[in-house]
Amino acid sequence: MFVLPSYHEGMPRTVLEAMAMGRPILTTDVPGCRETVMNGENGWLVEKANFEQLAERMIWFIENQDQWKVMGQKSYSIANEKFDVHKVNAEILKIMGISNEKTF
Repeated sequence: MFVLPSYHEGMPRTVLEAMAMGRPILTTDVPGCRETVMNGENGWLVEKANFEQLAERMIWFIENQDQWKVMGQKSYSIANEKFDVHKVNAEILKIMGISNEKTF
């Protein structure tokens, strides 16, 4: 699993990399981080600065190791569906009104 107890982030590249490697995620419910986790599906979100919630979820992961693979596979799927660089770039070009098709 991957743990990032952040106080504030942009889109955390470390979380995206962990997801692409098929890891379950434990991070804080702050902008950027919250967009990477579907609570209970590919990991857990905890309140910012709440070390008790963080510890409880870390213990949950230790006690539920059978869920690592399932949650990790969901992380991998989310990374591919939502954060694939080609999809993100295409969306940016679309928003900017720039064609990403090559013309010769």
